[in-house]
Order: sequence, then C-alpha cells, then structure tokens
Amino acid sequence: MPRSKSTRMSFRAAAMIAEGRRGQSRAADSLKESEHLFRTLTEKSVAGIYVVQNGRFRFVNANAASYAGYSAGELIGRKSGFMVHPEDREAVKKNARAMLRGERASPHEFRIITRQGSIRWVLETVASITLDGKPAILGNSMDITEEKRAQARLQESETWYRTLFETTGAATMILEEDTTISLVNREFVKQFGYSREETENRKSWTEFIDPGDVDRMREYHRLRRVDPEGPPKNYEFRFISKAGETRDVFLTVDLIPGTRKSIASLVDITELRRADETLKIRGQQLENKTRELEELNAALRVLLKRREEDRNELEEKVLTNVRKLVLPYIEKLKKGRPDPVARTSILILESNLKDIIAPFSNKLSSLHMNLAPRELQVASLIKEGKTTKEIAEFLNVTPSAVNICRHRIRHKLGLNNRKINLQTYLSQLP
Repeated sequence: MPRSKSTRMSFRAAAMIAEGRRGQSRAADSLKESEHLFRTLTEKSVAGIYVVQNGRFRFVNANAASYAGYSAGELIGRKSGFMVHPEDREAVKKNARAMLRGERASPHEFRIITRQGSIRWVLETVASITLDGKPAILGNSMDITEEKRAQARLQESETWYRTLFETTGAATMILEEDTTISLVNREFVKQFGYSREETENRKSWTEFIDPGDVDRMREYHRLRRVDPEGPPKNYEFRFISKAGETRDVFLTVDLIPGTRKSIASLVDITELRRADETLKIRGQQLENKTRELEELNAALRVLLKRREEDRNELEEKVLTNVRKLVLPYIEKLKKGRPDPVARTSILILESNLKDIIAPFSNKLSSLHMNLAPRELQVASLIKEGKTTKEIAEFLNVTPSAVNICRHRIRHKLGLNNRKINLQTYLSQLP
C-alpha cells in the first residue's frame, strides 16, 4: 500500500544519517592515513623536518634533533631559535620572513650551536601551514657542515694553488686540450710581454712558438693525452716574445690529474745559452792557446837540449884541448929543469888552467861516485881514447899505477865482472 508522506520523510532522514556516519568514518580513515603518511615521511626522510607554532617546536623528527645532539622529545616545547648561533639570529629571522612572504625561494644557511657546544651549518627552507586551526611554520633542513668544511678546504686549496701559481719564479700556463691558453701567471706576462687580456682564452700556445719547433711540440701535446708517460716532460724550444725576440726556453709540462688540461712552466735560458756559447768560444781559444804553448814549450825544450848539448860539447872540447894541447907542454917545461922564476910561472900557469877546467872535470866526479882527483884524471883521459901507456906518460906515473886507477874506476862505476868497455861507457856520460 502506498506509504504516507511522513513515512517517506523518516526513511530519507535515516538514509541521510547513515550516509553522514559513513562520511565521518571515511574522513576519520582518511585522517588516519594522512597522519600515518606524514609520520612515515618525516621519520624516514633524510631531511630534518619540524613544525614551529607560536615560536616553539610542536614537532621535530629524529634527523632535525640529531643535528644539535638532542632527542626529538627534548626539543618539543622549546623556543625554535635557542640553538641558532647569536651572530646569525637576525639573518635567520629576516630570511625566514622573506620566504614565508614568497619574496625568497632559495634556501638559506646558518649556524647552530649543538648540545656539546660545537658549531654546525644548516640549510633551511620554511613554509606556512595550519595546525589545529592555527597558523604554523613547517621547516625542512639539512646538515651541511661537512659540505661547508669541504668547501672551505677547497677554497683554501684553490687559494694556495693560485698563490703558488702567481708567485712562482717560472712563467706558467694552463693549456686546454685544443691548445688554447686558459690561464697565465704574472711571470709569463713579465718575461714575454703578452698581457692576460690578450692571451687567456684567446690565444693558442702554438702562436708563440718558433715555426721550426711547432710540429714537434704539437705532436707531444697530442701524444700526452694518449699516453701521459710517452712524450718528454722536459725539453727546450724557441719562444717568440711580443717584442719579436726569439728566446731559448726550457719547458716542464704535464697533465693536471683527472683532466685533459696541462700545466706548463717555462724558464728563459737565453742568457744561459749565450753564456754557454761564449764559454765554448773561450774554451776553444784557451785550447788553441794551450796547444800553442805546448808547441812552444816543445820547441824550447829542443832548443834547451841543443844548447845543453852544445855547452857540453864546448866544455868537452875545452877540457880535451887543454889536456892535449896545453898540459903536456907544461909537463915538458917542468921536466926541463927551468930556473926558479920560470918554474914558478909554469906552476901558476898549470894551477890556473886546472882551475879553469875544474868545473868541467868535476861533473864526472859529482855524477859518478865522487872519483878521486887522480881517478878523475885517468877517467877523463880514458874517455878521450888514451891508452894506458899514453896516460902513464902524460901523468908521469907507471903503467901499473894507471891500471890500478882503471880497476878502482870500474869498481866505483859498478862495472866489475861486466863485459863493458870502460872507454865506451865513459864516452856516453855527460
């Protein structure tokens, strides 16, 4: 039977109530899912996530708390700015406000002081949210302390290397694989006259090389990028300065590790090469002079030897002539029983002659065992080829006395028991 109007309204109300209950259940489930998703995201995130409301932490995940050495529970309810470094607090407030107003999109950096008192760097972004119907701030952050330290070390290293690059005493270039000069130092500008503005990223190093050296050096440049240990790292070449001068240069070049670039140091050795050439010329001149002196010395030695021989020959002739041509007659005069005055004159004449020839005769005596005067006389006469009889007559002694002298002379000269002719031996003496 047809339902009454009131009945139909009751059914409709019941349906609406049931639908409302189902909607409330779906909303509750959705809220639970959202809360689970938020907690999962915050707890599993590698970033630090936190919510600040009324200037205090309402939520902090484990990562954000760990930056400062706290647990998440220890930070809930505390003022959000308590750990910010005092020198950075104003900048943090300014940057956060700008980000919340949409005036800043990039993250900002600041320092925090950890629970242990150390300083760490944090990178942060913030956004406006609503929590429990009230405005709040959602913060995302990352600990960038190690990156900052690495950046500082890199900056220090770059500063150190740039200082070394600029202050080294050698002209230095950084060369690209395509031969472009990307960097030169002050010494390069000073030595070769090319400014940085006209060189860096504008010139190829091949433009500065003497044409006779370009092909060789270009091939080294290519091979160095195939086998870094293949081509030489040190060699000489000719560099053309801005003034058009050809300079002799000693090059040290190698690849920068991990790149296709090379670093080249150039030392101008032009003056050294000129000094070497001058030294070679002077050395050759000295060698020529030395050779001339040696030849002159050889000639002088020949002349001195000849002079010595001439002097010895003259002495020998004087000695021989006096003994042969003068002394025999003096002996005869002495035997002729002259009067006292004549005898005295003869003795004086004999004494003076003996004094004159004494230096000549003493040579034999000093060189050969200090022969006695009589032995020296006999040796001199033997040397002249006199026989024993002739010597006996000349010295007015017996032949046996001459033989005794001959025996003593041979003994003192070490000729006993040796088959050596005494006259031949003596004739070879000076």
